[in-house]
Amino acid sequence: MGRIGLPVMGLAGAAGFSGAVAQDAGEVGGISLTALAGASAVIAIIGLILIGALASPRLKGSSLFNRLFVVVAVAAGFFSAISSAIGFGLITSQESADIFRNSILPPAFGVFVFCLAVAIWVGGADFVRHRDWFRGLKGGFLGDIIFFIERAIKLFVVVPILAAILFFVSTWTTVVGIGGVDAVRHTYSFEIDRLAAECAGITAWRQRDFLFLEDLKISVRDVTRVADGERIDGAQSGASGDGAVTGYFIGLADWYRGLEESVAATLAAPDPSGVDPYASETCAVKTDELKKLLSRNAYDNVDRWNREFESAFNDFAGVLNRWRHDKRIERFLDQQLDSFARANPKPSRITAAQSRAINNYAEEIEGALSSLIRSQKLQKPPVPLKSAAELSPARGLDIFRELFDPPPPPEEPEKVSRRQSVVDAEFVPGLSTITPRDAVLKNASIFSDVWALAISWDYAPYILMLAFLFFPSAERAAGFKD
Repeated sequence: MGRIGLPVMGLAGAAGFSGAVAQDAGEVGGISLTALAGASAVIAIIGLILIGALASPRLKGSSLFNRLFVVVAVAAGFFSAISSAIGFGLITSQESADIFRNSILPPAFGVFVFCLAVAIWVGGADFVRHRDWFRGLKGGFLGDIIFFIERAIKLFVVVPILAAILFFVSTWTTVVGIGGVDAVRHTYSFEIDRLAAECAGITAWRQRDFLFLEDLKISVRDVTRVADGERIDGAQSGASGDGAVTGYFIGLADWYRGLEESVAATLAAPDPSGVDPYASETCAVKTDELKKLLSRNAYDNVDRWNREFESAFNDFAGVLNRWRHDKRIERFLDQQLDSFARANPKPSRITAAQSRAINNYAEEIEGALSSLIRSQKLQKPPVPLKSAAELSPARGLDIFRELFDPPPPPEEPEKVSRRQSVVDAEFVPGLSTITPRDAVLKNASIFSDVWALAISWDYAPYILMLAFLFFPSAERAAGFKD
């Protein structure tokens, strides 16, 4: 979605007030210039409406209640126009430069909502107050009863039908305009918390690499000690001093030490992802970066805001998946174990006792290395957490279907042994993208105050209009009543 155009007739100032406060050019006395301009524009327009309603000669003979009713109805249409234009822009605009879609349609829609609201409430009140049926019927008890029934039908049947149109045109886009971005932020905040938990679990799991390195160091020291013992007093073969057996033991110790140095170098080298999985602050830094992206002004260009956040989120999710499936050390050690015999050829001109000593020791080394690799593989990463989309996948009209026909509770999943093939198929889900219009529906209970606010300023004139049902002369000032 692109840059949001705003309604004309003073709507631009007020909409700018709601959308661009975060990018103010400066302040005066601690007050934002944009906020000051927007508030001034709103106050000026409301002042003009008040003056027009209270001093207009066209309302001569109207009561103060009727004049203020006009003020309330026009002000309600004005606020609906601003918020509806913002919501319409969030729904329809796009990031590409499309002047009609991004800059003309939203303000035109705001003007349309303003005119529609004024027509329904101001025009509807006039429609309710005047007789249409039995106009030739003279006054009196019967005439008043018939007129009361006519007004009741208009107020409780005709006007609500017109108001239903206003609901779908104005109230819905008002809710999207006021709460849409915040509702998206609510969903994405959940996703950030999920990613932070995933990161904490995976980095804790990756600490096993250091534990493995310590075990390997201990094993290397044991092998080196045995090789030294064989050289000094022939502890294994019974033949001390330099020789074929001692040379084999020392060569095996050097080979084993080379494995340790290779693993240590792998852990010390920069991670291919460009992010250090062993740094304690990695998760906090990346989470903070995502939160800063999420807190930026979305109304300036909601598509770009969403795209930049989604890219950063999915990039880090990809990094976590790389960490989950990083088997460089395991593959290296498996290769070395497979090539053990080739890398450590046994001497040929030795006695039977020396051959037994060499074979037994080689088997011990292979067994120890296999045990280290096996223990490394048994430590599996945590099971990926479910994303918001997996927990609640409904979007669009499916959200309404869920409201009236909630899905059955999920069955307890069948426990599956986490074999290596299962772990290899597990991935951290990417961002559960959601639009402002879907977000306010998915989180309607959380944003109930936004719904209440939109309904209140859209339908406040209707509540005042009910006075005309029981007090038909409420529109006329003293001296002008029937």
